Amino acid sequence: MNGKELFQGFSYIDRKFIEEAEYGTISQPTTRKLFRRPLLVAAIVALMLLLVGCGIVYVLSMQEIKLGEQEVTYDVYDYDPRSGEAVAYVGQDTMTQQVLTLAGLSNTPAAKAAREWYEFTETYDPDRTIQGEVWGREPVFPAEYYGYILYTQEMKGKLDEILDKYDLKPMGKKIEFQSDKMMLKALGVENILNPGSDAVIDMCVTSFYENGSLNLHFLYDLPGEEGEDIHTQGWLYYRNKGCLIPDTAILTEAEWEEWNYTTASGDQILIVSSEEASSAWFFSDLPNHTVSLRIRTILDVYEEEENGEPVAKFHKLGRQQLEQIADTFDFSLEPKLIDGWEELDDGAVPAGQEINGYTIEPVSAFSDGYGYQIILKITAPEGVALTDPEDHTVQVSSGDGTYGYCREDGDGKLNTCYSIVEEYAASWEYPEDGSFVYPKGHIIPVYWEDLYLNSFDFETNKSKDILLTEGTWKFDIPLNDWNPRQVELLAEPITVKACIGWRMDGTDVLEDMEVTSIKLRPLGIQLTHEAVEGSPDFFSWTGVQSRIVMKDGSHMDFTGGSCFEKPIDLAEVAYIQLADKTIIPMPGVQQEAVDAIAETFPLEPQDLPMIEFEDGMELLTDPITMKSLAGYVTDGTGAMDPLYEYFTVTSAILHPEGLALVGTHAFDFPEEQAAVVMKDGSKIVLTGMNGAPYCSVSMSQLEAETEIDLSKVESILLPDGTKLSLPEK
Repeated sequence: MNGKELFQGFSYIDRKFIEEAEYGTISQPTTRKLFRRPLLVAAIVALMLLLVGCGIVYVLSMQEIKLGEQEVTYDVYDYDPRSGEAVAYVGQDTMTQQVLTLAGLSNTPAAKAAREWYEFTETYDPDRTIQGEVWGREPVFPAEYYGYILYTQEMKGKLDEILDKYDLKPMGKKIEFQSDKMMLKALGVENILNPGSDAVIDMCVTSFYENGSLNLHFLYDLPGEEGEDIHTQGWLYYRNKGCLIPDTAILTEAEWEEWNYTTASGDQILIVSSEEASSAWFFSDLPNHTVSLRIRTILDVYEEEENGEPVAKFHKLGRQQLEQIADTFDFSLEPKLIDGWEELDDGAVPAGQEINGYTIEPVSAFSDGYGYQIILKITAPEGVALTDPEDHTVQVSSGDGTYGYCREDGDGKLNTCYSIVEEYAASWEYPEDGSFVYPKGHIIPVYWEDLYLNSFDFETNKSKDILLTEGTWKFDIPLNDWNPRQVELLAEPITVKACIGWRMDGTDVLEDMEVTSIKLRPLGIQLTHEAVEGSPDFFSWTGVQSRIVMKDGSHMDFTGGSCFEKPIDLAEVAYIQLADKTIIPMPGVQQEAVDAIAETFPLEPQDLPMIEFEDGMELLTDPITMKSLAGYVTDGTGAMDPLYEYFTVTSAILHPEGLALVGTHAFDFPEEQAAVVMKDGSKIVLTGMNGAPYCSVSMSQLEAETEIDLSKVESILLPDGTKLSLPEK
């Protein structure tokens, strides 16, 4: 995956994979690294007005909840102005950050306890020496202490002392629910939004702790006027003030604006935001609990040219939009478990039973002892399409519970499909006694709540989720189709290349490493190496995957850490080929046979003939180098700098419908535009059209907004500003 792919993926993340905001401390260390994701780190909290005692009004602000300041040291690099790649280490710099508490008013027991705990943790083991000494053999503490990141008895003793002093409880153990919907039902909460709000939220990750702490991570949509919809994500934290609240937030060096606001439902909150940060925070302080809401403020990232160079620009939420968002939330909720919550009925039905014309039932379940692959068949009513032959992004999924990926079932019907549910265990998950991770007959529970149709709109760069039906299926699947056979491929250690990371221009960093064992199984592969740090990847790099080649010449690409596309017959395997092209024969398969298969069925991509446009013209006599926005790099201050990748174009064909480019880069998105400059000075815009629908080679297509009269063309401006002249006649 190169830098651009990472950047594009940033705006299309399946809700099942968005990171869970579930930890005892919300603050995170701020560093500047050689490899980083294009995300900003910024957090702040604010407080509401509260009348306390005899007419004393406390105005809650950042200063009111400030715990202290901390100096953060980060690495600084010089960057190549052309490629954006870090070329030299300059040294280190420091930044002063404010540390804030989510415990509320400074005069309350909860806030006083939070301050004492913070001051203790800042002075206890500041260089993490003790933590390093006990790593892997930390004491086991009761589950109700999970949120405090304890690793010595001394820390637990101090925590208990503070709890006793202020008559507080720990956060308590996490309570597991079958689904997010069942959790909210158990809390008696129908919605965290105000009644009548036009906003829609889609829960990603939720968690609740027995003494009242609730974490919610969600996608957020608020319809507006044309072009003014708000599509973002948020994190909501409810904290019971009867508990010791350890959570802190970090305010980086930036210009922050804070203001009090009364929401449409009458909640008094404070909103804090900064043009240099990617998030804004809302805070409400009520008698029994606090509510902290973090909203991502970057709606869109785009490129704009300044002084001849592309510069990263942002569409961000403004003050009025933040207030609109605040109006949609109910900050007065106080989550508590209702009586009888443990006996709540989820209304689930067994496999094969219809819910509004939809059914889910198992087709097969296979395991090799270390992984499993289950195929479920989804059937919709006649006329409902679950797949689209022309749109590979169309998928069916559950709203909560079981997650899989969609695949055609081969019956030729659009209203049926397969959902593949699979898992392959990592080596550190293997039982210490040498037994199988998934023994024969092991039960895999399926809990499927609601049925959605998902797709992605490339024009708006947004995912679309359509609820097909509400309802829950619940059933167990035993792994009875079980084949634990495995084959060791190595008689002695070998040295191969592995990917240990990526440069800022998206290229792979490779290193020679010794591999001592490769075990091939029907569903997966286990490779043992001598690396002591990191997680080197031997199976897949940018644009390269490993392959299993069968004796009949057929092959299957695979990556490490996941199940194969389908179970394989080990007796029919000829060899495997790793990402660095190292070929490892199966025991008993002679090298002559391997060479014969490789020669008869070459695995390298073959050169395909260039497509000839009868009405087109070739603009290039020699390859050219182009530049593309690959992503963005950020440091703790919130500054974002664009990163670029360079690629070669070997052919550029102008034809009446547009421009065809052949090279290592694809112009797949409408925002990647070029222009045809006509002899009269007018321009015809060329826009990326999501691939090449009628070409048999790797070719990008830029579509013209109107038909081009080639006889009247003066020149072509490519997306990076490169100018191409027409060939001389």
